[in-house]
Amino acid sequence: MTDTTLHELCKGFGALLSRSKQPIFIEEASRLNDRGNLPLHAACSFQASQEVIDALLKAYPSGASQPNNVGNLPIHQAAMWQAPAETVELLLSRYPEGATVRNQYGSLPLHMAASNQASLEVVKLLINAYPDALHLQNDDGMTPLDLALADESVSESVVAMLEGRPAPPELSRRQKADRFLERADALERKLGGMKDMGGRQHRDLREAIQAVRRLADRFPHSLYSAGIDPNELEIALSSNLADEGVQSIHTRGRPTDSEMVILDAVKKRGPSALGNNTSRSSAEQIGPETNSSMSAGPRDRVEDLLASIVGLDHIKSQIRGLRRSTEIADLRESLIPYSIPQTRLAIATSLLPPALSDASTRPRSSHMVFVGNPGSGKTALARLLAKTYHELGILRKPKFLEVERMDLVGRTPQQTIAKTVEVLEEARGGILFIDEAFTLGMSSRRSKLDAGSDAINELIGNIDAALSGKEDDSFPLIILAGFPQEMQSFLAANGTLRKRFPLTFEFPDYTCEELARIFIDLCLAKGFDLEESLSVKVLSDLLDRETTAEWRSERNGRVCELLLSGARTEVRKRIRKATFEEVEVDPQLIIKSDVENVMRAEFK
Repeated sequence: MTDTTLHELCKGFGALLSRSKQPIFIEEASRLNDRGNLPLHAACSFQASQEVIDALLKAYPSGASQPNNVGNLPIHQAAMWQAPAETVELLLSRYPEGATVRNQYGSLPLHMAASNQASLEVVKLLINAYPDALHLQNDDGMTPLDLALADESVSESVVAMLEGRPAPPELSRRQKADRFLERADALERKLGGMKDMGGRQHRDLREAIQAVRRLADRFPHSLYSAGIDPNELEIALSSNLADEGVQSIHTRGRPTDSEMVILDAVKKRGPSALGNNTSRSSAEQIGPETNSSMSAGPRDRVEDLLASIVGLDHIKSQIRGLRRSTEIADLRESLIPYSIPQTRLAIATSLLPPALSDASTRPRSSHMVFVGNPGSGKTALARLLAKTYHELGILRKPKFLEVERMDLVGRTPQQTIAKTVEVLEEARGGILFIDEAFTLGMSSRRSKLDAGSDAINELIGNIDAALSGKEDDSFPLIILAGFPQEMQSFLAANGTLRKRFPLTFEFPDYTCEELARIFIDLCLAKGFDLEESLSVKVLSDLLDRETTAEWRSERNGRVCELLLSGARTEVRKRIRKATFEEVEVDPQLIIKSDVENVMRAEFK
């Protein structure tokens, strides 16, 4: 259903109040458009007056609690589109629980207000209606304060309210004008400095591009170490050679097409600082000078992904070995194209270095088994493998599909086969991660039929078909995951399945030092800072003293999530206490006493 007449009237709402006196108005107020919006949603989105909102609520009182297709209540729309404070106050009076409702993106009305420059009055109303919203995150891990700070034009009064401190005094018109002049002067100075540096930077850029061009011509394989595919670069350059001569006459002082092709290839590597992906403990061990020098250069995408996982060095080594084999195979293919005649193949191969003379196809990763206790990083590493193998060209897509028994097993064998085939099709080109795979060997208590065995047989059949060449190379990489004892019994009872999974990786329990590094990374990712005294060693010693090895092995990485959740509660307690004592508290700083209190009260 498209917008009704009443939807359109709500966007201007000039004649809506007179229409509200007609009998049809009550029925119209309850109609939805194709986006699931009521006329009340439309009125809130177009900053309707309090009289209009009141008329719509009287005609359809349930409208205040009805979400649209993306889960937005009318109060979400009002907060997002800067509706007057009177409108928000009226909606809250009719449906106070609306302040606690999340949409499908996990956003509360306060998130919407903070990210869309809502007025101070609206933000205050939403905070008073649901104070806990100040510290809650949406699905992107952002609090209302995070969203407000991401907007450079946000009001300082709104930021102060979200931080829980008094609002700064209102600036006079003269003070506002002086502040704008300061910004303008700073921008002018910055532009002047950029202009002076432009000539030198342009010369440096041309020299760097020419150096890459010479490498591409003489030693193309050396570009692999910089993350540039010389084959793609050669194709892009050859398509521009014909136009370069004509263009160079008209583009003096500006990069040619070929130079832009090289520049684009370099930019795709995306320089990323080591410091952004390295844990605080690593930075402490490396030292400030070394760390800063390492962060200045371009980073390798695959190594960045591997660095994001703490520990598991034996699996990272396997990935690096697979990468080297892939690059060697790609280099051989680039030096000996498929179109070369067989009579010249032996001669061309003899001219290659020994490492490239053997005929080798591009490697494919084998299906795997991940074995480890809860929280030991099995799922996290599988997600990383999807991205890493896609970067290496081993997988067609960075797709990761996680399933369990209920996604594969139906009530009958036919249903089980159909569900298994459907899951395999959905995971094509990526990774299929079967969590708690040992449950496939368990029969249902309600039925004597062992439906899990049908799923196992279907997996075996599809794996064999892919290996025999009957399937294309988009067959997913399958990973079976589960707990050590259960997986050992399951694989021992299913020898045929075990043969199809030659690689088994054991995930050891995290040490206290590794848990400390994970906790620090998690805090930084969530936007928290740590007190200087909270080093890796201090956190590691606290974990070792306050917890037992058995308790940690049952949780592993989840210990860090529990610790962060508890620390955030301690921060909120300090903020409330500081309100009465008139002391400033940084809401984003976790101190040592926060961590100690959590461990002593909640950890064993």
